[in-house]
Amino acid sequence: MLHKHIARHTKRYVSHFTKYLYERDTLFATIAVFVFLILLGMIPLNLYVLNPMKMALKDFDFNDIAYAKLDKGKGKYDSVDRRIVVVNTGDLDRAQIGFLIEKINTYQPKIIGLDIFFEGEREPEKDSILREALKKTRNLVGVSVGHWENDSFKIVPNNFDNVIAKRGYANLIGEDVGTIRLFSPFEKVGKEKYPQIATAIAKEFDPVAYEKLAKKDKKEVIINYTKRVDRYQVLSAEDVMTDNFDTAGKVKIKDQIVLMGYVNLDPNNIEDKKFTPLNVKFAGKAHPDMNGIFVQANIITMILDGAYVKKMPKWVAWLVAIVIGWIHMSLFIRYYLESHIWFHLVAKLAQVFSVLLFAYLGIFLYDKFRVKLDMKYTLYVIALAVDVIYFYEAFVTWLHRKFNYQTIFSHHHHPLEHENEHKQPPHAENHHKDQHQKHETTQHEHH
Repeated sequence: MLHKHIARHTKRYVSHFTKYLYERDTLFATIAVFVFLILLGMIPLNLYVLNPMKMALKDFDFNDIAYAKLDKGKGKYDSVDRRIVVVNTGDLDRAQIGFLIEKINTYQPKIIGLDIFFEGEREPEKDSILREALKKTRNLVGVSVGHWENDSFKIVPNNFDNVIAKRGYANLIGEDVGTIRLFSPFEKVGKEKYPQIATAIAKEFDPVAYEKLAKKDKKEVIINYTKRVDRYQVLSAEDVMTDNFDTAGKVKIKDQIVLMGYVNLDPNNIEDKKFTPLNVKFAGKAHPDMNGIFVQANIITMILDGAYVKKMPKWVAWLVAIVIGWIHMSLFIRYYLESHIWFHLVAKLAQVFSVLLFAYLGIFLYDKFRVKLDMKYTLYVIALAVDVIYFYEAFVTWLHRKFNYQTIFSHHHHPLEHENEHKQPPHAENHHKDQHQKHETTQHEHH
């Protein structure tokens, strides 16, 4: 008996969604939502007062919650990456950096990544010291800076390019305007592919992992941030120069990657920091949270582990939006036509529940399976469906009166309209009474 009772009620609730699912008007109303959505996207909103809001919405991604609020940096992501040692160069001059490189080389790292760009000449003596250190270090990858000029990527000359055999550009997508979620593994410079510095370092450290990235042949790759700043080994220049670290224990430089660059661990100091999804404030970010060298470290970790985020094609996101929007439209039309008094309450509750459900679904897929499914189209459709019903009803009702177009909305009246049909104004009632009395008088005179 219990299972029959459950089945009966389940069927009843499902019918709320499916009763009008295959009606022509449900399909056309759903299409109208997408037409309205496309037209809305074509409107240029360049008003100055809207720019901050536009930027905030553009820089928001639901998946950031997976990092900032769902503790992605804990559990299986909590281990320290022993393959990478970050050395803070701080405010060292060029000669001191040269001495530091020579000292690091004595520990026999497999690769040194120098995330410092040297623009132009400085003091000749100090430049000479650094030049000699770079010339002797064959396992070093230097950094370049690029910029776009006339639809082509140009590399800015580094003062020590002639003694740095291996190089990669440090540019990251979005670093100038918002949160860094993507990086470009390669850019075409002239007729050759020029690597990003993390790509170049990974190639020297693990050619197999590099080939896996190269075979993807993608212009942009989502950065899978798996390590917070404290999940990387960080040494100061002084620690290295004075051997003041546990070489036999936790920190091992031999055969590993050494990243040299500026490190600022003060959370209140935003110098040379960038916005990342690891920012604890996932919406309306006010303070950047991570130095560029740690962003590069996260990219290297991702490449070496092959832990890429799989982005579902855009057509899948649109297909999900169409199906979910169609089902919601069927539910809304059912209450709109049959229980209009409950329509707004049911619609708003369904919208709130659906937004929370599908936003969570997107975050869950990203957090557990590293699958990025863009749910924003689905959320837009659900939000617009209720308002579009009113426009659609007005349009098809007009078509019905004008061309006898058959629609389920043709016999629909709001409760107020039903009341007005049965109500008559007071003067009309008096008019009927007068007519009745006049008719009786006339009959009497006739007799």
